[in-house]
Amino acid sequence: MSAPDQGPKYSIAERERRFLVDRATMPALDAATARLIEDLYLPGTGLRLRKVTAPGAPPVFKLGKKYPGAGLSSRPMTNIYLDAAEHAVLSALPAAPLVKRRHDVGNGFAIDVFEGALAGLILAEVSADDEAALAAVVAPCWCVAEVTDDPAFAGGTLAIEGWHASAASRVVTGAEGEGP
Repeated sequence: MSAPDQGPKYSIAERERRFLVDRATMPALDAATARLIEDLYLPGTGLRLRKVTAPGAPPVFKLGKKYPGAGLSSRPMTNIYLDAAEHAVLSALPAAPLVKRRHDVGNGFAIDVFEGALAGLILAEVSADDEAALAAVVAPCWCVAEVTDDPAFAGGTLAIEGWHASAASRVVTGAEGEGP
């Protein structure tokens, strides 16, 4: 059994922040180096089936689960690596798809350009090894609003419920949220 301040046995803490991206000012993206991420979220569960295809490499298949944590920025997570046959069996289950291309853009940041039903949505994410390092991250100018704690921008929510441009209007930018 795990200690009260830790996640379930074998889980690791995933610490990340997410931001809406301004398409006009974001760095140039190289399609040739992007990873294609194809997720299937299993409704009614915390499970995500993932296929990651990087240029020049065989696909990587995973079954992941994120557990409730102190917030959306830091949550315990487990992954099981699968082979192609196992992935094929599980991908036959009813699930909500989410497809994006992930571009590493430096300083630990990645930009996710969503496809399909979520086309038009662009998010950036950055991860850190501990809470202090995560809090110290300074978002680049092309990150226009932090959405880390908005459940509307969580992967499972986006896949199952969709995304609407109006969700962005609920987001408070750093300048709007500072001081009295």
